[in-house]
Amino acid sequence: MKRISLLAAGLLAAPLAWSAPGIAVYAGGYSWDTEFEGTVASGGEDIDMQDDLGFEEANQQVLYLGVEHAVPLIPNVRVRSLDLSDDASNRLQRTFVFNGQLFVANTKVETDIDLDILDGTLYYTPLDNALKVNLGLTVRKIEGSISLDSLLASSTKNFDETLPMLHASGRLNLPVPGVYVGGEIDTISYDGNTLRDLTARIGWRSDFLLGVELGYKHMDLELDDVSDLDADLDMGGPYLAASLSF
Repeated sequence: MKRISLLAAGLLAAPLAWSAPGIAVYAGGYSWDTEFEGTVASGGEDIDMQDDLGFEEANQQVLYLGVEHAVPLIPNVRVRSLDLSDDASNRLQRTFVFNGQLFVANTKVETDIDLDILDGTLYYTPLDNALKVNLGLTVRKIEGSISLDSLLASSTKNFDETLPMLHASGRLNLPVPGVYVGGEIDTISYDGNTLRDLTARIGWRSDFLLGVELGYKHMDLELDDVSDLDADLDMGGPYLAASLSF
């Protein structure tokens, strides 16, 4: 539903961008080749995502839509949706407890993890020439669930958290026409909870709206007793994006 809303908003915004001077609309999407590493726990010891549950690499989907303008004091805005979902199957090498359920060694466990992340970023651009710098605030809503299912036990843990994050990004235009390099960080840390989102990119924009971008994205997520869930997850990998700029 979030993806449909973003695409619809992009279609509505495009004609406005053409007709309103000083307004720029940009949008894009990409498949993020990542893997889940780290641990989760709920009422028991840490469970390793790879060694215990058998997670491997997976392709995740990211969509974004932004609007920039020339009105002083009013921030630019970007909305981004990240769908980080995966499933795994593994025969347990040890016994552990998750969310009050006992998962026994030598039984097969099926695991589903689903993270729906929606970002809203408000930012200013204090520098905009060959080097562009953006500074602002991101509000990130994370809705997720982790489900474990075996022959003897089954459990699902849901969690919901909204976090403000500091936002900073930059882009440097290279001497080659249309080519740029850039990076971005969104981060916050408080009360044992940490969320850090880092991106490095190189891209090319044509004179005909279309562009391509190659980058590397890494996300750290640490949750301390959020909805009775502890998590220390690392998600990272390369991506290839297609973009539009009006």
